[in-house]
Amino acid sequence: MTSAHRPDDQQPSTFDPAALLEAARVAARAAAEYIRGLDRSRIGREDKTSAHDIVTIHDRACEEIIVSSLREQVPGCRIVGEEGGEREGQTSDVAQQVTFFVDPIDGTSNFAAGMPLFCVSIGAAIGEELVAGVIDLPVLGQVFTAGPAGARLNGEALAPRATKAARDALVLTNYPGVRALGEDQEGALADLLRLTDELGSVRSLGSAAIELAWVASGWADATALPSIHSWDIAAGFLLVRQAGGSIRTWPGTGPAEAPDHERPAYVACTGAERIAVLDEVFEGIQHRREARA
Repeated sequence: MTSAHRPDDQQPSTFDPAALLEAARVAARAAAEYIRGLDRSRIGREDKTSAHDIVTIHDRACEEIIVSSLREQVPGCRIVGEEGGEREGQTSDVAQQVTFFVDPIDGTSNFAAGMPLFCVSIGAAIGEELVAGVIDLPVLGQVFTAGPAGARLNGEALAPRATKAARDALVLTNYPGVRALGEDQEGALADLLRLTDELGSVRSLGSAAIELAWVASGWADATALPSIHSWDIAAGFLLVRQAGGSIRTWPGTGPAEAPDHERPAYVACTGAERIAVLDEVFEGIQHRREARA
């Protein structure tokens, strides 16, 4: 198994992004193989925070598979996972700390229902800089990677594409969902009316990572969410940017200086061109959050 250290220097500063990508790919593949071996017609589920936020025993099993693989390949790495929280690394040099952001099954509701729209997502950062990412869709056979060789799908480079104008755009988002409506029902419903009126079409896939991957591929023009976690988006953010896309983020009530993948709200577009109505709606969400705070 490939080590993520360069052989001539074992200091943390020598971690190689290509080796970190390979470590993530190996770990994601192990979890994907576990998933493909399951009988998905009998998936038990339980509520995590509510009926809208569920987990299965397989989310936890996949995360342990991934953690074990990453720790074997990259000893001392920090791991931030959806199910296990933060597992601290072994270096005190934050700027050189290798962190993996792990979502073992993104799209758990789809997975538990027997739908194929779910994935394993692993992003890798050195310090605060994302350097590698893998989004593996076990049933659909799509493996997206981002790293030194750029954004790829099953080994083939993703070509840059332009973002369509709002009236022609296909946008992937579940905004406003249950959380947004509970946080700010009046504002969220007004946003819904505006988005419905000004955008070509809106769909929700139930997986932030897949939505980012498909935007990177040019199969949709944009994706946007107001409340998200780093493990959902780290790999996808790098993928979108390396495919020629653009991302704007907002800090919510968190620190303004947080890196993009640790901010809760974003709009990602398949090209450099932005969809103004999305940016304006999410700017409004940020202003309302600040006013309530």
